[in-house]
Amino acid sequence: MSAIIILFLVFLLLGAIYVAICYIFAQMTLNPSRQPVAASPADYGLEYEEVEFDSLEGLRLKGWFIPGDPRKVLLLTHPMNCNRHGFLVRNTSAVVGVKTDIELLLSVQALNRAGYSVLTFDFRNHGASEDGMTGVGLNECQDVLGALDYLEGRPDLEGAELGLVAFCMGANATIIAMSREPEAFARARCLVAIQPISMSVFVRSYLRSTYTRLGLAALPLTEGLRRWLGGHPMDEMSPRECIKDIKVPTLYVQGRLDPWTELSDIEGFYEATRAPKEFWWLEKTKSRVEAYQYVGEHPQRMMEFIDACMA
Repeated sequence: MSAIIILFLVFLLLGAIYVAICYIFAQMTLNPSRQPVAASPADYGLEYEEVEFDSLEGLRLKGWFIPGDPRKVLLLTHPMNCNRHGFLVRNTSAVVGVKTDIELLLSVQALNRAGYSVLTFDFRNHGASEDGMTGVGLNECQDVLGALDYLEGRPDLEGAELGLVAFCMGANATIIAMSREPEAFARARCLVAIQPISMSVFVRSYLRSTYTRLGLAALPLTEGLRRWLGGHPMDEMSPRECIKDIKVPTLYVQGRLDPWTELSDIEGFYEATRAPKEFWWLEKTKSRVEAYQYVGEHPQRMMEFIDACMA
């Protein structure tokens, strides 16, 4: 076999690997692999109800309602790749690059023991909820609005004030929902937005930090494949245009050493927020997922903010 043919085959193989990697990554952003719901509030000493309700599009969503003070209820929403209990490294592929378990139920526990009723649920295509393409907030805002309809329909919560605790994709979805359907948030008193992000910033930062700058070569084809598969343009997958419509006091939370973002992204969200606002920088966490865990393990700052707004 001549050297030219060998070289051609090598380039063909490398090209196939490149396309396969881009396709896999595009699918990861549109249809992330599901984490099983591997824990429950009972594991954290909490009473709870299994609940179901529909997103505004009719997708069936499953969650937990943890009863507390019926006059004060919190809606807690999760990041992409997680579910209502969190995330276990053993249940995911090494390709995802997550090395830390996430116990969102630690945050639920802290909120409930402070007296609040809490609703948390699986977004579409996550946990035990129905299939539906992930939009990192653009689609999931329909799920948030479905959750608010569910809360509004519970007789035991009539007249209750509402607080919002939202992680990453959950924060994006909540902010977008607040902009599109402001009347649904008439009872809202506060928002804790934990590491909201623009998808283009996340993908660029993720590829650069995980695969060095060479990983950025995957961006154009990944975006093209995402669009071909029916996804939103990454530049539109951001709450940035909706930030101005936040009407409630907002606490932004961000790990300063998070390698999967550019801090200017969330700083821009903060600057564009017209409502009263605060910033909680996490200085000790070294990864994005460590920050989610830190909030649950050290909830005092979050609780002080929520208590002041819900008093």
